Amino acid sequence: MKKICHLVFAASLAASLGCGNDQKAAPNTGPQGGGGSAPTGGVTGATTSVPSAGGTVTGSGGSQSSSGGQTVATGGNSATGGNSVSGGSSATSGSSVTGGKSTSGGTTSVGGSTPTGGSTPTGGSTQAGGSTQAGGSTPTGGSTQAGGSTPTGGSTSTGGTTRTGGTTATGGTTAPGGTTAIGGTTRTGGTTATGGTTATGGTTRTGGTSTGGTSTGGTTSTGGTGAGGSVGPCSALPVSPTPTAQAKNLLCFIYSQYGNHVISGQQETSWSSPEADISWYATNGLKTPAILGGDFLYPSGGSDTSVISGITRAIAYWNAGGISMFRYHQGMPVAGTTYKNDCYTGTNCAESTPPSGLLTAAVTAGAPENTAFLNRLDYIAFQIKAMQTANVPIILAIFHETQPNGWFWWSKGTGAELIALWKYTFNYLTVTKDLHNIIWLFPFSGLNGFSTTQFGAYFPGKDTVDLSGPDYQGDSATYSKVKTVVGTMPIPLHESSNFPNPSTLFPSSAPWVLFNTWAGSQKNNSSIPTAFNSTFTVTRDQVPNLK
Repeated sequence: MKKICHLVFAASLAASLGCGNDQKAAPNTGPQGGGGSAPTGGVTGATTSVPSAGGTVTGSGGSQSSSGGQTVATGGNSATGGNSVSGGSSATSGSSVTGGKSTSGGTTSVGGSTPTGGSTPTGGSTQAGGSTQAGGSTPTGGSTQAGGSTPTGGSTSTGGTTRTGGTTATGGTTAPGGTTAIGGTTRTGGTTATGGTTATGGTTRTGGTSTGGTSTGGTTSTGGTGAGGSVGPCSALPVSPTPTAQAKNLLCFIYSQYGNHVISGQQETSWSSPEADISWYATNGLKTPAILGGDFLYPSGGSDTSVISGITRAIAYWNAGGISMFRYHQGMPVAGTTYKNDCYTGTNCAESTPPSGLLTAAVTAGAPENTAFLNRLDYIAFQIKAMQTANVPIILAIFHETQPNGWFWWSKGTGAELIALWKYTFNYLTVTKDLHNIIWLFPFSGLNGFSTTQFGAYFPGKDTVDLSGPDYQGDSATYSKVKTVVGTMPIPLHESSNFPNPSTLFPSSAPWVLFNTWAGSQKNNSSIPTAFNSTFTVTRDQVPNLK
């Protein structure tokens, strides 16, 4: 309690009592921006720092410097998840051959460092006016750039060659093979060092500007990633064999955000006016989500031989600077059915209980259930191939909401049966269908009431999974439980309704690497504006150049 000092007694009481002043503790300002290493709590050693405003990431294993943002209140509300309905037992699974994992295609040219003053080296990517962060630590093993990128406020020289497609430090002349085309077009036919050819099609950004978000003259985004920058190589490689350059860039970006930022996402209402979900954000004065979520269940405007409207929107979203993620509520592969029979609820739909032996038969060559299952995989393979041809990567969250005795037919059997189904799918899409643009997300359910031993029995393993996490349960207890099973890989909250205030999640409480609001759930939801206005949240304008 404050002592009250009266002037009239000042002389007599000064010696015995004195006059005290209140002391207030200095506010906790949280982790600081320029130069500090990334807050602890989940960043793996295989990460690469991403510059705050148009910079280029180099090296591997570098620390991530935060751009401001303070850690404040603890805690966060979580949505309650219901237990899954009981399902029928299933037979033992047949094992499947897993696809071989190979190293990245194409050796990275050792680009010259930028001379003092910011001029672009021959073949270097044009920096979009971004300045290097003050005091940012140099990634371990990466060579520092003398002088960094262009001076703060410097304008981007239009027409400069970009990182992907020009003769740049990453992906210049392929070894051995043809040289890349100068002027921004992607490589056509140049074979990589490991023999994988890059997908043709699509043009790169010119001058380092990001379609949908250009660099703002060297100023950093508070707490976020600078728009229009580039992501260089890192040690985190996708599990897909010979992954495309864009898939590698996307995974490196995801790793760079893990533990210090959360990437925002929105699932579209694929069955009814899907464009309205994304447009809602601009209408309500919010920035556009970084991730657009889709569902192969709805083949609107397409088929197994033509592109569906959801893929057309996904490619356009990528070209505007965003990221695409798809799930598939596929129908049960009963003999004689095809993807055209797919449905969510009803006979032989996603929410069906499989008869005994169906899960094993689905991955057994020659079985009619296998024919039905392959028809569905062929359908989505055509769509993913269209994205690969356009140089667009995809986060694939197939076998949605897996848990013991789950809601959907694929997780109503044993863990071994689900793992066989996952690995069969992985091998078929990557090896048989020659798809290399996939980031594989294994999507658990909210996991209420399940121990790590119970749901861990359904985890396929790190050799076929890039990311894995639950949905809806955004609390720290769920995060810790999943981390026990999946280890150091980034953990997404791949589906959500209410999302906790991001400032309560970092650095270590529950640092989800991304969230994806379910279709329509963003409306009349007070948690969404809070999340999107947070300096910890990455929106589409803050996604660097991943092309």
